[in-house]
Amino acid sequence: MLALFVTLGCSCQKPSPADDGAVEPSPTAPLAAAEALLADPDADADADPDVPSDEAGLEAVVEPEPPWTLPDDYLRFDGACEPGRRVTLAFGGDLLLHRELQIQAYASKQGAAVLWAGIADLLAEPDLTYLNLEGPLAHGLDRDFLEVEDPGRAFDRLVYTGYPRFNYHASIAKDLVAAGVDIVSTANNHALDRGPVGVERTIAALRKAKLAFVGTRESDMLERLYTVTEVEGLKIAWIACTNSTNRVPDDLDQVLQCGSGTAVEGVIRRLRATGRYKKREPKVDAVIVTPHWGKEYVHTPRERERKLARRWVEAGALAVVGSHPHVVQPWAKLEAEDGREGLVLYSLGNFASHQPELSRRTSLLLYLTLVETEDGELHIAGVRHLPLHVRQAGDEFFVEAIDRLQGSAPGQAPGSVQGQAPGAADARALIVALLGAGNLVLPDEPKLGDPHCDEDWRPHEIPAWARLAEPFVVPGTEDEDEGETEGEPSAGDPR
Repeated sequence: MLALFVTLGCSCQKPSPADDGAVEPSPTAPLAAAEALLADPDADADADPDVPSDEAGLEAVVEPEPPWTLPDDYLRFDGACEPGRRVTLAFGGDLLLHRELQIQAYASKQGAAVLWAGIADLLAEPDLTYLNLEGPLAHGLDRDFLEVEDPGRAFDRLVYTGYPRFNYHASIAKDLVAAGVDIVSTANNHALDRGPVGVERTIAALRKAKLAFVGTRESDMLERLYTVTEVEGLKIAWIACTNSTNRVPDDLDQVLQCGSGTAVEGVIRRLRATGRYKKREPKVDAVIVTPHWGKEYVHTPRERERKLARRWVEAGALAVVGSHPHVVQPWAKLEAEDGREGLVLYSLGNFASHQPELSRRTSLLLYLTLVETEDGELHIAGVRHLPLHVRQAGDEFFVEAIDRLQGSAPGQAPGSVQGQAPGAADARALIVALLGAGNLVLPDEPKLGDPHCDEDWRPHEIPAWARLAEPFVVPGTEDEDEGETEGEPSAGDPR
């Protein structure tokens, strides 16, 4: 129910009076008197002040307020407000641990948790939380995939390294689990940064930490193309793929490639019993695809990604949530030919990284609420977004929820006021420019996907500290091009 509409007055037809031959007064007489009074305000100056105005045939007219409607930028789904079993999933972007972040994590008693301690409650709150783990967890391997002595939890620049070939200590997996992360994607352009043995050791570390993963497989487990998680009795399948492994050959076929989309489509159809498999029973209640795709550092998806998203939703995917551009890209509701609705969010941006530019340190948590309706199918009830950014304080970095901060005012020197977050207003404005303000959710309120079902709900106003003097322009939207840069960073790029 979007809103409760109240009709003023009565639509019933009044009964006709009996015809007794009396002459009815003209219904236009009061109107004529009013027009005459307006034309000559002094004409009635001598009127008896004790005579009520309604005796002259004038009545006060009160215009009803127009009913409130959802804002134009509010993303709404047909499953909203439906009764049934519900689950809420959260999605975070690229966990890209550059040198500075690894040094901070390994030196802290909290481990990597020090990076996201300020939002650990937000990671743990949903029924299931997803991140993209962009880099191996491979002990004792150097950049050339050779066996060397492992230094332990230390950034030694030999085993544990940053850009261009990442490798993280296995303790990162335990830190993610402790924070409430339930599943990670391992299919990305850094999946083979420690070669095929690195894939095997990463999988072993994730299993030891009891952290579900999707996108890579052991060399002797070639049938493993998806992962199924169970949430509140509902089976949700995950498929992760990548467009690149940075020119490192995948000789053992350990990383699922997005390619033309055909392989992913086939897995979706088998899991959801669509197309040629429609006579079978579905194996899962929903399929979510998390492709590592797109052009880096561009806020607009290409036609290639748009076509793949639509193709996978047509095949039966409920949501397609992308990564790799390292900046946030828009979302959209897609409708399949059979009427099913799906969500695509083309890029979540960087969850944690050392990339200092506004676009690259700004991201979000995506909340996706699913509902099992009377037909036994899972539908999207609604979506919300919660703006995040990475704040740098000296040599330390922290992932923070922007709306928990009192951001520095526009034009204020960065860091000029202790406790404030430089650029927070711009980071928030960037997310709103890309995803709209209607679906924004605050950190300390329920993450309901369809809050508009409460007729008293209204979207949040922009807080005073986040108001900009001039309209925000998404960086690079004026002159972006369609060139291909898959896995090919520019010279000096600090990925």
